[in-house]
Amino acid sequence: MTVLADGGAALSLGVRRAYAACGWIAAAAALAVAALWLRSIPPSLSSDDAFFFLHALTRFSILDFSPQFPGYPGYVAMGRVALLITHDPLAALALTSGAVALAIPPAAAWLAWRITGAASATLATFFITLLGPLMPDLAASLLSDGAGILFQLVFLALLPKPNEPARLRLFLAGLALGWAFACRPSDAPLLAGAFLAVVVIRHRWLPAIAVGAATVLVPVAAIVYALEGPLYLEEGLRFLSGHATIWGNTAFAPAGDHASWLSALASIPFAIPAAILNLAGVAIAIAARSRPPALMATAAAFVAHAAWIAAFQNPDHLRHLAPLATLGGIILVGAVASLPVRPFRIAVLATFLAIEIAALVAIDPVAAIGRPSPLAAARKWLSAGRPDAVATNEGVFALRAELPAVRIYDEHYAADANLGLATASGTAFRLTGTPLRGVAAAVFPARCPGERTLYLYPASVAN
Repeated sequence: MTVLADGGAALSLGVRRAYAACGWIAAAAALAVAALWLRSIPPSLSSDDAFFFLHALTRFSILDFSPQFPGYPGYVAMGRVALLITHDPLAALALTSGAVALAIPPAAAWLAWRITGAASATLATFFITLLGPLMPDLAASLLSDGAGILFQLVFLALLPKPNEPARLRLFLAGLALGWAFACRPSDAPLLAGAFLAVVVIRHRWLPAIAVGAATVLVPVAAIVYALEGPLYLEEGLRFLSGHATIWGNTAFAPAGDHASWLSALASIPFAIPAAILNLAGVAIAIAARSRPPALMATAAAFVAHAAWIAAFQNPDHLRHLAPLATLGGIILVGAVASLPVRPFRIAVLATFLAIEIAALVAIDPVAAIGRPSPLAAARKWLSAGRPDAVATNEGVFALRAELPAVRIYDEHYAADANLGLATASGTAFRLTGTPLRGVAAAVFPARCPGERTLYLYPASVAN
């Protein structure tokens, strides 16, 4: 009987290992498909922010919007390394944002393994992260959002367990946290939420993490200040004021001018039920009696970032939800893994994956193959049509640089834009991400959630 029991246990272990091997083969294949999809998307500027990063790869000057405040020096440094490979700034940005986005699912899976120690939870986290509807935008937008997420995941995954040597791991975690901030300073609340949670839970970890972070941030801050001087601080005040009240479309914008984050979330297929499951996972993680520090730090980062974007970020830019989607999936897996009923755990994760697969089908990423960004498509149309004037709040600086013969007016300053259109000597248009009442001269569809479809209307159509 003992021999039979041992044989049955060995067979069961062998079956589990075979399933795990098949799962990771499928994960590698899925990541390869994602890389091929990304390779099929031509690099193109998606926004003014990407345009500013493009210039920063050859000349770093925050005061000259190369890039915009606060500078993102870590991401620019990564882009310059890629430039050594591609010798083309646009291709370098595409390589950087694409490589970072493809690295996020493995990093999320690593964090899930550190939290749960379960291969099934790790594999589920990989697919939940890879299939997230905002992942294509992180890859194709050429922006720094993905870098901040990636290095925060590395920071959380490096936090030591009770039986592990702590000092080196904490120093490395600090390095990752510092680099995450250098890549994405505007994610400061997200990073601070995780850091403060770790310090509260394990206050003895503070010195080692702080030394690691300072090893990155002190020289980076010194370099930026040496290049920009005290005017950097003045630019920061100007930028924060303008972002909050003029062009940022935040909760502090004039009444009626800002959109709702709830309506923005609803614009992503099946995002509402996915968000409900994520919030349930956060609630379970916070309420659980026994929870790893990494899981609590992840939950704290989620809450801090949710509060930050609700007040200070633009609902028109769905990429700000990407940290919540990524961390929310990890928290859900970690929280559900602690529940005692195995069928219930499987049902919750299967439901979440089914929601994401349904969203992926609705998004139809195949349709985006070979298409440039909406802004690049609009630039090409306007270049061929050669209008006299265009008023827009999408890619104003990029269009001005690439269409020097066309007068480009900023719709954030409505009076000036309307006057410019009214006095145009030839044809004039409005380029907007909001459908207006009227017949559009052209429509430039978004490639994925996170991008905005752009509509081109005759100037006579009121904005």
